[in-house]
Amino acid sequence: MNGGLGNQLFQYIFYRWYSKLLPQVNIVIDDGKFWGNDVPHHGYELERIFGLDLPFLSRLFTPDVWEHMVNMRQQGLDIPEQLRMNGLPLRAIREKGITNINFSGDIRDFAVGDALEVGINENIYWHGYWLTDSFYNQITKEIQKELVFPPFDDIYNIQVQEKINMANEPTAIHIRRGDMVSLGWAAPPAYYKQTIGDFDREHEVSLYLLFSDDIPWCEENAEELGLLDISDRLLVVDNNQGDDYWRDLQLMSLCKNRISDRSSFSLLAGLLCSYIGKQDINNW
Repeated sequence: MNGGLGNQLFQYIFYRWYSKLLPQVNIVIDDGKFWGNDVPHHGYELERIFGLDLPFLSRLFTPDVWEHMVNMRQQGLDIPEQLRMNGLPLRAIREKGITNINFSGDIRDFAVGDALEVGINENIYWHGYWLTDSFYNQITKEIQKELVFPPFDDIYNIQVQEKINMANEPTAIHIRRGDMVSLGWAAPPAYYKQTIGDFDREHEVSLYLLFSDDIPWCEENAEELGLLDISDRLLVVDNNQGDDYWRDLQLMSLCKNRISDRSSFSLLAGLLCSYIGKQDINNW
């Protein structure tokens, strides 16, 4: 498991799907990415937000051994390769297209829809992000029971929630910058302008809500993004900062529709949305 909250939740959904598919198999989660000096984003968050206590690999080793393994991982020797080198018979299955794993043993690709060929008595290391609704759709009831947000405990978010509940076709616009820009994945402003314009002509939206990790940039480029065209119905949500940033995910999941780029954060908000007839328009 690695990455930010969105990635962690999709990996959790995959883990729950796999554990239900093969309940007789012992599954542990490699939490090595959340230790050391290069912890991504806010670290592991599913326990803090959802109360999920998962079977982590780190608990199977003494602190000194695990510290050594983390140090070796930071030097480029991934955890599964360390396990293989120390005598554990192990093969790896990686999500097709996800190649950022250092493993010199038997490794195969797996895509959604492929036949699942695994032996119950063999050791397999699964590697991927699993950003798809395919696994969620097979265990929807279980996930909806487990991924329950804590109720809002502040006036700002309570008021935003009330506005969403009272609105017609409440629609979230999620513009993620940050690593999307540095990775070259961010869509140009014209994408949002075109998408928002097309959506607005086809729906009677009384409230749009803007979510972003760079609100000042959005305001500076409001015309190019198409935000000025809906400014009379646009609410800028900018109060959830620091450790409370995940409240944006909760609010986005309460909206009926979402317009976004290709963030796992907004993709997940769509899955957790309970609206009938919901729409998610994204750039995946």
